[in-house]
Amino acid sequence: MNLFEPLQPPGAPPLGSSGHALQAGAMLEDFEVTQVLGVTRSGVLYLATHVLEHNTVAIKEYLPSSIATRNAAGQIELNDPSHEEAFRRGLQSFVGEALTLSQFSHPHLLHVSCVWEANGTAYRAMPYLAGTTLLAQRSGGQEPATQAQLRALLDGLLDALGTLNGAGLAHGRVAPGNIFMLEGEQPVLLGFDAVQQAVLSESPEAHADAYADPAKLQQTAADDLHAVAAVLHFAISGRWSPDEPGMAQRYAPLADELARLKDSASALGYDPEFLSAIDAALALAPADRPRSVPEFRTLFEPKPLNPPMAKLTGATTAGVKASRAAKRPLPQPTPSEYPLNSSESVLALLAKFDRDPANEDPDIEPFENPSVPTLTEEAEPSLPPMRASLFDAMDAGDSLPHDGVGYGRPTYTPMPSAPVNPWRRLAPALGFGLLVLACVGALGWVLTS
Repeated sequence: MNLFEPLQPPGAPPLGSSGHALQAGAMLEDFEVTQVLGVTRSGVLYLATHVLEHNTVAIKEYLPSSIATRNAAGQIELNDPSHEEAFRRGLQSFVGEALTLSQFSHPHLLHVSCVWEANGTAYRAMPYLAGTTLLAQRSGGQEPATQAQLRALLDGLLDALGTLNGAGLAHGRVAPGNIFMLEGEQPVLLGFDAVQQAVLSESPEAHADAYADPAKLQQTAADDLHAVAAVLHFAISGRWSPDEPGMAQRYAPLADELARLKDSASALGYDPEFLSAIDAALALAPADRPRSVPEFRTLFEPKPLNPPMAKLTGATTAGVKASRAAKRPLPQPTPSEYPLNSSESVLALLAKFDRDPANEDPDIEPFENPSVPTLTEEAEPSLPPMRASLFDAMDAGDSLPHDGVGYGRPTYTPMPSAPVNPWRRLAPALGFGLLVLACVGALGWVLTS
């Protein structure tokens, strides 16, 4: 229920007759009324003090001014006996709402500490809140809310609605006039405001908890989220018009609202993603709006720039290690003792065949190649002097060596002749003779016939 809108200034006479509200000093159980905070359509709000604990509370009295008033004895009586049914429905809704709110002790939900009946009506005690409603705060000509203030408002309202939804309830009256802003800019979602609906309705079941109707719970919860987005839009634009029942309202994009606000909004530094999320939650088609509190929060979560990398499993890690181990550097070939493509080196190697291994020079350092001997008589006295070619040696009359090196002339061995078949030579002649005989025989047969 809206406890603070509209409110009368403190100390001002309440709406209605002078006897409509209790006077200061009146006792309500253990509470002493100190002043009237305001009057609403469904009751009167008092500031009271507990006489034993000396703490200050706000007390709400059920008193629908349209059908009831207070008599000289302080009792509530009807203006017309025909209003009895409407008064009873409102009374049951008032008590049911108070009992429902008493279940929750949430920083962003109105808490009811106790409820009782007296003076022909009902009362409920609540903590006294210092602050004002969001409607009065934004309509007072203040600057648009900053993104930090919007975020605090959003988180507080979603936490309150999530708590209600978890208990199988919905609110149904999320509006700037039903959101009380504490001095620390923290929102408190007030009551369900179902009492006035019960009073004005002609249905005998109107006193039933509309916020707990299973048939309408899911739709009411979705409407609450749409109302939260509308409240954020109002906190920026300053424009509020309640939705008509059964009619979707089109909200101007926040980019257009910021262009209208110009200088006051240009320095607030709204993130484009944050404003786009509000616009998305205010989509005209209900199917395009979030249907639950987690879906609503997802709209305002930052989007990752890059997808997270998948974690390597044990098998994948082992495969990576195996592939790294397989890619080892190949062993380098051992450098040759003598340079390649050198005729002197080849001949020097051939000269070492069939010889005992030479003793290594102890003065040679490790990895130092020994000097290659030159092919002279002084370096290799056992080899003949080197000639320019074998033909030069033959012209000089020198004999070719026949040692293991292989410079001697090889022995010629003729190939054995293959046996000759005599019929191989006679076969063509015999074939030709048979052909001639066949031709002569054929000619004779033609002539004789």
